Amino acid sequence: MAAGVSEDEIKKAANLLNVPGISIVKPAQVAMSTGQVTAMHDPTEGGLAGAMDELARASGTGVTIDDDQVLIFDETKTICEALFIEPWGLIASGSLIITAHPNGSQKVIRALTQAGIEANVIGKITDFKKGLQIIKKGELQPLPKFERDEIARYFETLNS
Repeated sequence: MAAGVSEDEIKKAANLLNVPGISIVKPAQVAMSTGQVTAMHDPTEGGLAGAMDELARASGTGVTIDDDQVLIFDETKTICEALFIEPWGLIASGSLIITAHPNGSQKVIRALTQAGIEANVIGKITDFKKGLQIIKKGELQPLPKFERDEIARYFETLNS
């Protein structure tokens, strides 16, 4: 057990590279087949917070995210807590942010779920003036910003 993380949790986390994997090709194809997608973005380096910022800037909008609706693996949560890493700034390879027409999100979710892909509505596109917001424990607050990916920050602190 390292830093409060069991050997089993470490093995499960390492296997995430294979199951579910880091390719977003299948989810992107399934989502596009619905005819409801307006944009997609893969939140790799910079994590979900960075990707939301990029998506909002590119589309000239704001976003409001519900923290409780974001799907994060239990192993990821455990490791992040043990290493004092914020999941919102963590590399998220294999994840895909999809925006859809206002009445099309449930069709996209249904198609992904039927294809065996875990998916959830995590927020909504808002007016640019509202900026990037997150609802955490019922409280609306600014979406966190990260200078660099949390993994890079973690390893930098080890070397200092």
